[in-house]
Amino acid sequence: MRPIVLDLFGDDDTRALAHEAIPIRRLGGLAFDPDDLFEQLAIHATGDLPVVLGTGFEQSPELVERIGHDFRLVGNGSRTLAFLKEPVVFMRLTANLGIPYPTVFTGPAPEGVRTLEKRVGGSGGWHVREAQAPRGPGWYVQEYVEGDTFSALFLGNGREARLLAFSQQWCAPTDEAPFRYGGAAGPVAIDAATRAGISTALDRLVYATGLVGLASADLVRTETGWTLLEINPRPGATLDVFDHEPLPPLLTLHFAACEGRLPDLAPLEPADVETARAAAVFYAPAPFEMRLDPLPDWVADRPPQGTRIETGEPVCTVLAEGRTAEEARETVAQRISELWQALSRAGRKAAE
Repeated sequence: MRPIVLDLFGDDDTRALAHEAIPIRRLGGLAFDPDDLFEQLAIHATGDLPVVLGTGFEQSPELVERIGHDFRLVGNGSRTLAFLKEPVVFMRLTANLGIPYPTVFTGPAPEGVRTLEKRVGGSGGWHVREAQAPRGPGWYVQEYVEGDTFSALFLGNGREARLLAFSQQWCAPTDEAPFRYGGAAGPVAIDAATRAGISTALDRLVYATGLVGLASADLVRTETGWTLLEINPRPGATLDVFDHEPLPPLLTLHFAACEGRLPDLAPLEPADVETARAAAVFYAPAPFEMRLDPLPDWVADRPPQGTRIETGEPVCTVLAEGRTAEEARETVAQRISELWQALSRAGRKAAE
């Protein structure tokens, strides 16, 4: 495949791997300028060229609707997003399908119920914080579930699901964003009963919503079982963990599933791989300019030299391997610390 990439960052490795990489103007935060996005799509997504969406579009279903209308969208359209990302609709759907899911409230939660405020269609955990009532339109509160978070990578073909692997997840908290996404490691083992229950639930959800392609389910393992928190209906962060043998190339599986074909694969187990992998987002602890050259070979999403990065912004993705997912997670944490020390030294040297 020879991808043309439209994104906000223009990282060095993205540009090296892509047939062509086009930066899109950024609005506030990490949002595309829609006028620039569609101008570039009109230039580059010509003919029958497929368009695959990454993260961030769930909070803008109108953009997804227009992309699906004007171009060959290989993935989930606005109808599926309406089922999966409208919190009250999704809560009612999971109840009808017999899938455990926390109660959501569009107004203040009852006294004594611990809840988290979330943005409709939000991603990456930036928007999640403890609150008893949503701040306004476009926000809701969800009952807090105590337990260990994990994620299921799966495929859908609009009729049934196919589980691919499970991973650990963790947060990289700040005072303003205590549930900000930190990273993932896998594969991890899930007991047979839990795996079967999740597989059945995903089959029901795919059939009810028409979900296609590569997706992930965020879950919590509780003292009494498990609970679904969210469905991410597109390729996501665990590509960095699982896009390796023995699994086939995940983007190839995504295209096949969107055409209705699912692979004959059992969920990946720790015993199936020689090494576990971890991928974590490194967020800037303080403002700096990228002056470290070269970056370590275990860094992906490499910012160009001279890029100004503000406190809390994502700098890059840090990768690691280990005998187990826990060991890979420990190594990735060590590497993040080493990287920040090296970046700080390079910045001081450049200022001398």
